[in-house]
Amino acid sequence: MKTVETARSARRASSLIAAGLIVMMVLCVIPASALTVLPYKHSFINVSNEAGPLYDLDGAVYGTGNNGTYYMKFDGGGLNALHITTNTSSPNGQVTNSTSATGTFYVSDTGGRGYDDDIILMFATNASLSNDFSIEINASGYQWEATESAPTSYDYQAGALQETFGQGDFAYGPQIYKPSSVSNYPIFYGQDMGDTDNTFQIMFIDLNVGLLGLNSTLEGNGMAQVDYEIGNFTGFGAFDAYAWCLNSNQEQGISWTNAVVGTGSSGYTVKIS
Repeated sequence: MKTVETARSARRASSLIAAGLIVMMVLCVIPASALTVLPYKHSFINVSNEAGPLYDLDGAVYGTGNNGTYYMKFDGGGLNALHITTNTSSPNGQVTNSTSATGTFYVSDTGGRGYDDDIILMFATNASLSNDFSIEINASGYQWEATESAPTSYDYQAGALQETFGQGDFAYGPQIYKPSSVSNYPIFYGQDMGDTDNTFQIMFIDLNVGLLGLNSTLEGNGMAQVDYEIGNFTGFGAFDAYAWCLNSNQEQGISWTNAVVGTGSSGYTVKIS
C-alpha cells in the first residue's frame, strides 16, 4: 500500500512540475504572440484606453465585426498638416529628443481644413519592458460632438484623459514602421530603416480631444496638450500623433500623422538610462 501511495505521490509531483513548466512556457510566449503586425494602411486599430475609443463609428462604415476600433485609412498624403511641438507658439513643430521620464508636448494642425475631431497618440518602444512598466498620460484640449461639418461649439477640458498604461497595453508589433500613407515609413526622425532587427512594440492612446487649427484666442492656440510620466523604464521610446475626422476630403477615419522624414519633420522621443 505504501508503495502504491508513494508511486501516486511521485506521479502527482511529476504532473505538477510538468504543468508548472507548461504554464511558465505559456506565460513566456503569450505576450509576443499576442502582438499584431500592422499593415502600413487600411487597418483597424484598438486603443489601449480602458473606455475604448471616443468615437466608435469606423467599424460600421468600413467593416463588419470591427467595433471599438479606428480605421487607419491613409489614401491621401496626410503628412503635412499634423505636428508635434513643445511650444504652442511654434505650430509647425520640431524634432525633440528628451532624456526625461516626464515632460509636456502639444499636437497641432496647420492644414487647410482647420480642425480634427479626435487625436490618437502612438507610443512605440524597442526596450525590454518589466512587468511594472508604466506610462501615465494626461491630455487636455477641446471637445465637441463630431458632425458632418466643422465644429461651431466646443469646450476646453483640462484632464480630458488621465490614465496609466502598462506593459500589457502594447498590442502591435514587432515592426519598424508606423502606419501612414507611405510604405515602410519610420517611427521617428533619423531612424535607420535598414536595421530590420530594431523592432518596436506599439500602443495607441485616444486623447479624447480634437484640434482647432491655429487660433490665438483659444487655450493653447487650439492644440492638444500631452503630459507624460514614464515609470520603471530604461531605454528608448517614441511618440507619434494621429488625427481622426468624421468628414473630410479623405472621408471618415485616420488619414493624418506627423512627418518624420525630410523638411517639416516633427516628433518626440525619450531615451532614459
